[in-house]
Amino acid sequence: MNWPSRKTGFKRFSFGLAQQFFVAAGITIAVSMILLALAISHRIEKSMMQTAAEEGALFTELFLGPSAQDLAASRSLSPESVKKLDDLLAGKLGERIKLIKIWLPDATLVYSTNKEAVGERFPSPHIAAAAAGKVNSEFDYLDAVENATRSSLHVPLVEIYAPLFRKGTKTIIAVGEVYADGRRLADDLASIRLISMGIVGAVSAPMMLILFLMLRRAANLVTDYQATLLKNVVEAKKLAAQNHKLRRAADNARLEAANSNENLLARIGQDLHDGPIQLVSLLMLKLTEPSGKKRAEVGCSGPDNAGTEALTARILSELRDISTGLVLPQLEGLTPNEILRLAVQNHEDATGTKVDRQIGNLPEDLTLPVTICLYRIVQEGLNNAFHHGKAKEQRVEVWADTQSIVVAVSDSGPGLVDNNHANRRSRIGLGIAGLRNRVEALKGTFEVISQRGIGTQIRAKLPVARIEN
Repeated sequence: MNWPSRKTGFKRFSFGLAQQFFVAAGITIAVSMILLALAISHRIEKSMMQTAAEEGALFTELFLGPSAQDLAASRSLSPESVKKLDDLLAGKLGERIKLIKIWLPDATLVYSTNKEAVGERFPSPHIAAAAAGKVNSEFDYLDAVENATRSSLHVPLVEIYAPLFRKGTKTIIAVGEVYADGRRLADDLASIRLISMGIVGAVSAPMMLILFLMLRRAANLVTDYQATLLKNVVEAKKLAAQNHKLRRAADNARLEAANSNENLLARIGQDLHDGPIQLVSLLMLKLTEPSGKKRAEVGCSGPDNAGTEALTARILSELRDISTGLVLPQLEGLTPNEILRLAVQNHEDATGTKVDRQIGNLPEDLTLPVTICLYRIVQEGLNNAFHHGKAKEQRVEVWADTQSIVVAVSDSGPGLVDNNHANRRSRIGLGIAGLRNRVEALKGTFEVISQRGIGTQIRAKLPVARIEN
């Protein structure tokens, strides 16, 4: 299958795996056929040339040897010997033999059908090898310098070099060179090349076909797997998008729950203030009324009445403390730094204790849920420090960077005796568990660090969430 790619200014063509194999295998087999054909033909050519050379050696010995005996005592041939050699090609032998040359061992040409180059030297490895007693041969098209006048023949010739011996001895007196018609040999070699290529092709084609079918089946399987994987990737992306939406919905639900809880606490505090607190206040007024008649009517004695007044005053104080802790102060128009200082100041005014504070500069455009959460952390942390840490060395530390805000409230009290204290609701407030849920709803982290005899620290880390314009 074709995978999607970035658009370009031209159309792109791509081959599948099976097509790539077919092209590569075709090229490989074609090259193999050519190389094998060349190797076979070269080997056969070498063998046939050796046979031709041996036959040429017999020819030179029979026909050229007698006429070359003059060279045993002279560096030139007699006119009679030259005429005898010229007459060799005049008959039927000239149909096969196109050119005859006789060389001295030092590569001086002493006889040639082409008379123009006689007497000149043309050193060559073939003449040197023949002068050393070795018969050799090769294909030639008469393109050498000494054959310039006959190079227009353009006929493949078998060039044979053979030593000429002095009669009755093994002494080499000259080198005979014969050019025989090589068209039949060239045709045989071309036929051998074609046959060898055909044999290689006939053997390789079935194997290539079988491999191609197997590879095409494998390519189809790979294509199916790719399609399945692509489908799974698309489904995974859809599930990831759905999970992201659900996560955002859950985060929004937690924030809504926190806001609803805040509103509920505010309503409870307001109801306590407008309901029971007002009734207890009215009861206090009636109990402190100076009319002795009412006291006699209700049958209240002086000491009993005083105890009732004290109990009622205590109940009223408790209800007011609860109401004050539940209801948030007016936070509108205050910066985050001012809100945190207000939380510390309210604690100091309510408890009469001293709080050491170190509050860094916070962004002024924080969202309301983050601001309320910071206020509640300081409020609950100081409340726990007062009740459980005996208000010893109460301290508030707040610092921020570009991505997060860290708030820590600590004391040097006796520390929490057990973990249950961390989950217990305080007299005033919201409880550690409520703070943890509130912080985690804002994607922050919350921890309580307590050591016996050293103190307790509440630490929260909130991501910076700014008001969007």
